[in-house]
Amino acid sequence: MGAVTTRVSSFGRVNTTFYSLLKFLNEKDGENLEVCDFGCLDGLHTIPFLKKGYLVDAFDMNEIYLYGGHIQMPIIYEDGQVVLQRKTMYGAEDRINIEGLHDRVRLYNKSIFECCNRQYDVVYSKRGLSRKEYSHIPIKRKIEKLKNLVKDDGIMYLEYLMWLDDKNTDNLNPNQYLKQCEMETYFREGWEILSLVEDRNCIVEDPYIGNPTFHKHRVGMIKVRKEKNYKKEAEKSIEEMLDKESLKQSLEEDVGDMFTVGKVLKF
Repeated sequence: MGAVTTRVSSFGRVNTTFYSLLKFLNEKDGENLEVCDFGCLDGLHTIPFLKKGYLVDAFDMNEIYLYGGHIQMPIIYEDGQVVLQRKTMYGAEDRINIEGLHDRVRLYNKSIFECCNRQYDVVYSKRGLSRKEYSHIPIKRKIEKLKNLVKDDGIMYLEYLMWLDDKNTDNLNPNQYLKQCEMETYFREGWEILSLVEDRNCIVEDPYIGNPTFHKHRVGMIKVRKEKNYKKEAEKSIEEMLDKESLKQSLEEDVGDMFTVGKVLKF
C-alpha cells in the first residue's frame, strides 16, 4: 500500500469518555496492564492503550480494518446529502507501525469467541457486541465469554447498543441489541458495577463506515470490576486446614504406634 503518511483513524476521534477510562486505569494499576480490545476497528482505541504502555491483544473479524484496503467512505455535504466515495483505508497494523508501537501488540483477524482463552487485566469493547459478524451468537453467550476473559480484580468496559424502544418495534436482533436495564443483570454475582449509563432517548448519529446513512441509536456504557474469587480462596483454606488436621492426626497415630511397639519390645 506504500508509505503510511496519516495517523488519523477512519472512525473519527477518541472521545472524552475513553480518556476518562484511561485515567481511571492509570490511577488504579499504572503501566504494564494486559488489555483485550475486542472489535478494535483500525486501532482507534488500541493505539491510546499502547501509548500508555499497556500490552494489547486486538481482535477484529474485518480484515480491511486490521490491514487496510479500499472502503466506501460516507461524505456528508452541507445540504445533508450523503455520498459514498471509494477511499484507501489504513488499517490498525499500519497505524500502529507508524507510531512505533508494534512490539506491544498482537492483532487477531479471528473471532474472539472461538480462539481466545487467556485472561486480561482489562477487557474493552466499543460496540463489539453489536457487530454483524457475531449476530448469530446469543448476547448472553457473548457477554459470558468476555467475563471469562477478565482476571480476578480486573476491569471490563463495554459500550453497547440497545433497543430503540421498550417493545423493540423496529425488530432489532436481540443477539446484537440489549433491552433497557438488561446489561446489569449479567453482573449481579461476582462483579462490582462501577458505572452504568444508558440512553433513555434515541440519539441521531452521522453516517460512518459500515452504516452510511443518518440513523438512530440508544447507547449504553458499563464499567465493572471482577471480584476476587473468595469462594475458591475459602475452599483452598479449608483444604489446607483439613490437610494439616489430617497430618496431625497421622503423626499422633504414628507416635501412638511407636509407644505401642516400644511396650511390646520391652515386654
